[in-house]
Amino acid sequence: MAKGTFYIETYGCQMNEHDSEKMASLLEGLGLTPASEADKADVFIVNTCAIREKAEHKVYSALGKLTSYKAKNPAMVAVVAGCVAQQEKEKLLKRVRDLDAVLGTHQIAELPAVIEKIKHDRSRIVEASFCSDAGSLHIAAPRKGRSPVCSFVTIMQGCSNFCSYCVVPFTRGPEQSRARTEIISEVKELAARGVKEITLLGQNVNAYGKDRRDGDSFAGLLSNLDQIPGLLRVRFTTSHPRDFDDDLANAMADLGTVCEHIHLPLQSGSDRILRAMNRGYTFPEYRTKIRTLREAVPGVAITADMIVGFPGETEEDFQQTLQALEEIRFDQIFSFKFSARPNTAARRLPLHFEEEIKAERLAKVHALQDRITQEYHHAAEGTVEEVLIEGTSPKSGQLFGRTRTNKIVNLDAANDARVGDLIEVEIVRGLNHSLVGHKIGRTTQDS
Repeated sequence: MAKGTFYIETYGCQMNEHDSEKMASLLEGLGLTPASEADKADVFIVNTCAIREKAEHKVYSALGKLTSYKAKNPAMVAVVAGCVAQQEKEKLLKRVRDLDAVLGTHQIAELPAVIEKIKHDRSRIVEASFCSDAGSLHIAAPRKGRSPVCSFVTIMQGCSNFCSYCVVPFTRGPEQSRARTEIISEVKELAARGVKEITLLGQNVNAYGKDRRDGDSFAGLLSNLDQIPGLLRVRFTTSHPRDFDDDLANAMADLGTVCEHIHLPLQSGSDRILRAMNRGYTFPEYRTKIRTLREAVPGVAITADMIVGFPGETEEDFQQTLQALEEIRFDQIFSFKFSARPNTAARRLPLHFEEEIKAERLAKVHALQDRITQEYHHAAEGTVEEVLIEGTSPKSGQLFGRTRTNKIVNLDAANDARVGDLIEVEIVRGLNHSLVGHKIGRTTQDS
């Protein structure tokens, strides 16, 4: 391909962010360079999320601009990738006349060939079949990621739980774990490049290995990665409470690289709603797992997802969710109004709520959790934390990093720290969503 530019617009989760990094790497391999704006690109990609209706609406809003983009550049190649692409397939080509290709969640590696074919004969292409082998989905770790010292690593794809509200099994396919040797090799390569922290990605990451017959397990993988020279930190997301066990709690307690943070979605404090959601656990069972984790890893940070306004959720059910938030005291939550998604069982349930009621309940959840998070952040004032410097804020110009418990820390003044440093920071101020700190020492420095 002749030299040109590309622009990727990304919606959704960390898996989507990482998929966009992979696509950017593939496009750079074709000789393309990033464009500063979408309408200046020769290849325009919208990497989509279908987990909630609002996210899907944003995708169609972005695609609505295609006509004006192509009026300026008729040769532009426009591609939709990700979960909406997987969900809608040919319907997208019919709905968006200026769209050239639809690329499903398992077809990222096909991107260069798809673009070349469109350039050659202006074909309109749909590639959206599921692959049967997780290894075939692998693309070499991108040279450019979100930070020179932090990188995502996909260890599995898909989910087999079929929670009644969730579209992921239909857009990402069943759980497929990559071979442990492949993952270790990728992480070693990243560490050799200077990456100090990796985040292991999967829709149900702590189910890793359960679909394989070679004895692989998530705790075992963490133990292997803990031995890689140069790697300082390992994070992972997202976990399912049903697959959380003592082995994982012990790995988090015993392995020096594994950070003291877990994202363990609860979704509701009501057992009746959890059953309707097909979550596979009760709130007392969830609470016991949290107690086990906190005993094994004192000071562990726990974050979660919560859904309000699930069909048939009574006021009593909702109050149980608020009580659960008070009892567990998550460091942070990501909370959402129920959104009926295609193909899911919850879409067919009776007693769906008006948006007004869902919004009212969501506001109460936000207010409660904001108070709890602020209490954690204010309690951190005066403590000393180990912070890995990830980069510079584009807005303030301040260096920022994260604690081992995944809290963002902005350094409060000019100093001699640099990206890649692992430093000791005194927390001087707790804000609503982050911390402000002052460097008091250095643990290690990027060479």
